[in-house]
Order: sequence, then C-alpha cells, then structure tokens
Amino acid sequence: MQALPLLIRLARRQADARRVALSEAELAVREAGQRLATHEALTAAETARASGNASEMAAWVHWSRRSARETRQLDHAYAVLAAREAEIRAALTEDFAETKRLEIALEARRREAAKHAARKTEKLAEDVELRRPRAG
Repeated sequence: MQALPLLIRLARRQADARRVALSEAELAVREAGQRLATHEALTAAETARASGNASEMAAWVHWSRRSARETRQLDHAYAVLAAREAEIRAALTEDFAETKRLEIALEARRREAAKHAARKTEKLAEDVELRRPRAG
C-alpha cells in the first residue's frame, strides 16, 4: 500500500506534463490553421485579381504552382500537428484512467485494512469475553 500513493503522485505529475504538452500542441494546431487560412485567402485574392486580365493571368499561372506547393506543405504540417495533438490527448486520457485506477486500488486497500482491523478488534473483544470469569 505504501507504493500506491507514490505511484498516484507520479501519475498525476505525468498527467500535468501532458496537459502542458496538449496546450502547446493545441496552440501549434491553431497557428498552423491560421497560416493555412491566411494562405488560402491570399490565393483567393490573387486568383480574383488575375481573372479577367490576360497579363495578370500569365503571371498568376506561375505563381499558382508555387502557391499549390505551399498549400500542400501547409496542409501536411497542419495534419502532422493535428495528429500529434490527438496522440497527446489520447495519452492524457490514459493518464487520467491510470490515476483513477491507482486511486481506486488505494481506496480498496484502505477499506480492506480497516475491515481487517475491525475484525481483529472484534476477535480480541471476543477473546476477552471468553476469558472473563463467569459469575453464576
């Protein structure tokens, strides 16, 4: 039973560290999403500007290839960060479950120890009663 409180503290520390990591991962995903959205808005604005103008359209064709490449890179970065966030979230869920299992095990051991102590006290009381001289 002495190891359980230590294990619980360690599990809580690990969960705390994962909460921090999750917060950082959420921020990274948000920032990657904003970069992607900004790039998509720029692409839409450039496309609108170039449409209807032949000289702008020629320059846009070259620019659009680079833009498409950058869009793929931003999409990939976003997907990697989102997957990492999901991994951290799943690990944090498991940390909470492990902490709860340890807390339940500790509580069960404490209840068992209390029952054992009560039985021992009851047995001692019965032994004292049996050894007491009877009047009669």
